[in-house]
Amino acid sequence: MTRTTSRLLSALLLCCGAGAAQAEVVISQVYGGGGNSGAPYNADFVELFNTGDLPVALGGKSVQYASATGTGNFGAGASQIVVLPDVEIPAGGYFLVGLAGGTNGAPLPTPDASGTINMSGTAGKVILANATTSLGCNGGGNACTPAQQALILDLVGFGSANFFEGSAPAPAPSNSTSILRAGDGCTDTNDNADDFATAAPAPRNAASIPNICSGGGTLYLSITDTSGAEGDSGTTPFFMTVSLNQPAGPEGVTFSYATADGTATVADNDYIARSGTVMFDEGERELVLSVDVVGDEKVEPDEVFYVNLSDVQGAEVAKGQSVVTIINDDVITLPIHAIQGSGARSPVENQPVATRGIVTGRKNNGFFIQTPDGEDDGDPATSEGLFVFTSSLPPADAQVGNLVLVQGTVIEYVPAADPLQLPLTQITNASVVKLSEGHALPAAIVLTNDLPNATGGLEQLEHLEGMRVTAPSFTVVAPTGGNTNEAQATGSSNGRFAVVVTGTPRPFREPGIQIPNPDPVGSTAPNIPRWDFNPELIAVNSTTIGAPAADLAAGCRITGGSLIGPLDYTFRRYTIYPEGPLTSDCTGDGEPRPSALPGPDHVSFATYNLQRFFDTVNDANSGPTLTPAALERRLSKASIGIRAYLHAPDVVGVTEVENLPVLTTLANRINADAVAAGQPDPKYVAYLEEGFDVGGIDVGFLVKTASVGSVARIEVARVTQEGRDEVLTNPNGSTSVLNDRPPLVLDATAHFADGRRYGFTAIVVHQRSLSGIEDDASGSNGWATAGQRVRDKRQKQAEYLATLIDGMQKDDPARQIVVLGDFNAFEFNDGYVDAMGTVTGLPSPDGETAVDNDGAVLITPSLLNMTLEAANEERYSFVFDYQAQSLDHVLVNQALVDSPMVVGLDISHARINADFPEVARNDAATPTRLSDHDPTVLLVRLQPATVADLGITAAAANAEVFAGDALDFSATVVNSGPDAAAFPGFGAVLDAELDDLLVTPPADWSCDAPALADGKTTVSCSAETLANAGQATFALSATAPESSIDETVTLTVAATSQTQDPDETDNNAVAAVSVVEDPASAATPLVNGVQIGNVAGAAGESRLFRIDVPAGARNLRILTAGGTGDVSLFASRDVLPTVDAWQLRSQRPGNNETVTLATPQAGTWYIRVVGERAFARLTVRASYTP
Repeated sequence: MTRTTSRLLSALLLCCGAGAAQAEVVISQVYGGGGNSGAPYNADFVELFNTGDLPVALGGKSVQYASATGTGNFGAGASQIVVLPDVEIPAGGYFLVGLAGGTNGAPLPTPDASGTINMSGTAGKVILANATTSLGCNGGGNACTPAQQALILDLVGFGSANFFEGSAPAPAPSNSTSILRAGDGCTDTNDNADDFATAAPAPRNAASIPNICSGGGTLYLSITDTSGAEGDSGTTPFFMTVSLNQPAGPEGVTFSYATADGTATVADNDYIARSGTVMFDEGERELVLSVDVVGDEKVEPDEVFYVNLSDVQGAEVAKGQSVVTIINDDVITLPIHAIQGSGARSPVENQPVATRGIVTGRKNNGFFIQTPDGEDDGDPATSEGLFVFTSSLPPADAQVGNLVLVQGTVIEYVPAADPLQLPLTQITNASVVKLSEGHALPAAIVLTNDLPNATGGLEQLEHLEGMRVTAPSFTVVAPTGGNTNEAQATGSSNGRFAVVVTGTPRPFREPGIQIPNPDPVGSTAPNIPRWDFNPELIAVNSTTIGAPAADLAAGCRITGGSLIGPLDYTFRRYTIYPEGPLTSDCTGDGEPRPSALPGPDHVSFATYNLQRFFDTVNDANSGPTLTPAALERRLSKASIGIRAYLHAPDVVGVTEVENLPVLTTLANRINADAVAAGQPDPKYVAYLEEGFDVGGIDVGFLVKTASVGSVARIEVARVTQEGRDEVLTNPNGSTSVLNDRPPLVLDATAHFADGRRYGFTAIVVHQRSLSGIEDDASGSNGWATAGQRVRDKRQKQAEYLATLIDGMQKDDPARQIVVLGDFNAFEFNDGYVDAMGTVTGLPSPDGETAVDNDGAVLITPSLLNMTLEAANEERYSFVFDYQAQSLDHVLVNQALVDSPMVVGLDISHARINADFPEVARNDAATPTRLSDHDPTVLLVRLQPATVADLGITAAAANAEVFAGDALDFSATVVNSGPDAAAFPGFGAVLDAELDDLLVTPPADWSCDAPALADGKTTVSCSAETLANAGQATFALSATAPESSIDETVTLTVAATSQTQDPDETDNNAVAAVSVVEDPASAATPLVNGVQIGNVAGAAGESRLFRIDVPAGARNLRILTAGGTGDVSLFASRDVLPTVDAWQLRSQRPGNNETVTLATPQAGTWYIRVVGERAFARLTVRASYTP
């Protein structure tokens, strides 16, 4: 290394790198793709190298890792640091630090130290530190202080790293490449970009031959092994390399060499003996020897001979013998199509064979060969491709484009873990001989919409197994998958996705059990449906044979025939391995799409599985504890999705949320982001109740409470958790929790600015997963199998939910219910359990599922699953095993569907998760891949806002009635429009308790029974509608009570409706009737011509009298006389006279008053004597002539 102050200063001034402190050990190789798809080795590693000429002790030092651009520091946790042992690396020696790994690839050479660092395969930062604890910085967001930089012995930033030596980071490696320091580790210019290059990983450990960089130290000599085909005639030179670990010194290095017989002999004319003496001149490090091998056409086994080094002067011998293998190429070969045959299994299965073919692709455990063009058999039923299994990296002779001879045993490979998978024909225990190189690859077979097709069966591509295939255009139907780091909220790619030939409809999960899987153990159902597993679908593993990872969304099109490569069969899918980069077009379908936009008449409901939405608090549950940066990323993505792509629904039913605090944090974040973006503040409020889920996840609600006038948009009446105490009874009598995530019920009212109100019940659910539903392993607690318990629990949860909703409907038939959430069930029968059929009241017949006695209807009327109302191509919320499918549903009950307030229902999805690659999880500025579920949105459209100007009038039939006579009123409600009034109401209050009140409404109105309380009588009437310009007249009749004599009975009426009324000032009216005593009982009878005396009274008091006048009578005369005081006299026929209403009157001073009428009408004449002053000893007399 160059360790000058100026160089260090220069690096620091670049702000992109850091110089390293004085040391002679450097990082010579970094590999982070270990164990991944396409990886040659099953573990990551960091290789150290001693560039000096003296041993260096590693005690007190460590290897530390940090992500390329994240906030974590070097060695921040035990999984990001390896403390090195107290050993020495000799001059020119290597030291291998083995790290975390996976299942793919061969084992590393024996590591000299080990750790658990799980590095990125493409970008990161690694340091060799003169410390055994975390450096406490990361060089990027948390810059390293001068004191911390002084502890860095060497730094390698690679890929997109934000901290590195020199001008730029080292190039990005991959699953199949590492970054290696030039000069076998000797080159160190303090510039990662200049010093490193990508190449196939070549891990070296302490046992590797030392490589002295600057002269001095021990000089070692070695010779390589070699092999090759002997040829049919003549001689073929076989080459072996003799090398030094450092340039020869001034004295040079000399050695002798000589061939020696093994199974190949000079006497048998297998090769031509050779010997000699060779010298390395000063500065030389490598030379090549050759020995001629004699070709023949004899069929014989492979043979070996040796080239031995001796008399070495000036160097120590590290490897002094070359093993030369003559690979016999004189074999009887069988064409590939003859090995493959025309069926699913090879006609020469388990037999040794030899065949020839051009290498078309290399995996980490084998390679593909294909018959050269023009040599096929012309039979479309036989494949011309074949996989050769080598268990580790293929030999050097098996390079793409080489024509090779392969000898081995034919097998039909079926993985032990999946005995029902179709067999793959391959050659194993193979030897490989390169016959020639540089061949063009055989032409690819062009796939079409007919091949493969949806009805062609699982084996329809068997005749193309191992061959190169392509198509002008493929459409991605399942996005690129990968792995999720929950604590960091990041995703990494595995390069795997699925396609169909463009023009083929997207495959969806279908009813029934997947073929060829059998019925579950113990099932006796005779008619379980079967699903064909969508044979038109093709998997793609973009990195398997060396192409770069392709991270594509569903809907993207791969164009230009760029997807071309050998066709494998693995994990029950025909799989293409691309030979190079893919050309894709993701315009339109490969981009996020929002759900349907709500209008002014909608109430919106959404269900969103937030995929294990945890916080930064370590609650000691089984869930992850997020870093602050990770939670920030998740909050940002969720906020964008809910605001911009779900359009801030009124109610969001959420699943997979850790607790109420983190859901409240999300609610507050959405509210704040909306305000910051100039959007209306939804004022979301979070509701969540804890359940029993072993993973620590629960269900909850986000409820919009933004003000609508003086009320909240959603007015919450109550939120209750149901089914918390329900248990599942096991066959052995033990019990366990039935509802791990109990349903949460929201009762609320949606308010509109125009006065409309809509009451509803929302239920959010998260049912038991499908995991283990087909597990035939022995069960526990009396269950015959583990799968039987899973199936029974799923069925019992569905039965409980159906019964709960049915009870709600029975208690209140008008209750409008929305059930939403992650049901973990398809909208159809999956053959194991018809969970959605049970919940909705439309179960499959008992004989069509593996669960017994599950065909009963538990809810009436049935529920409508809105998933079934979506277009066929939109019926999915999730993608699993490359299949689009619906696990999230929204159900509505019949009362909601039939409600006169509801005029339409619309279901849609925000396409922001299920169709997008795992790496989209890393971008906080987009909503994509926050989760693996797409949100589902239901829009309930209500009757549009209308205006109906109601008015009401009231009238009494008589201004005064006698007690005991009829009180008759009328009231008329009039709608002046312009729209019909919805659900008009008429209310009446009389200020007397009238137990015989009779209300007669119009024909289309109904009235409640009158209610008597607190001295009043009330009644209310209603109808469904009152048309524009319509009116409704009500008649009210009762007996005038004696308790109201000399008082009035007042009727107060009001008109209302659920339609907006622009003028409510005329919505009330009043009418009143005076109640008086019946004159027949109140007046003293007089006899014709007979006077009554001693009549007295106070001023203002009245005395009443009456006389019956027969028909034909004449000369009616009424008079008062005598006594003291002053009175007035009034008379009327058939009614009591008053001082204001009379037929005859006399008002003279004193008591002598007289009225006469010559021809009175027959009837009862009533007489009122009113005291103008107090009066006494008055006489009253009435007479007539008969």
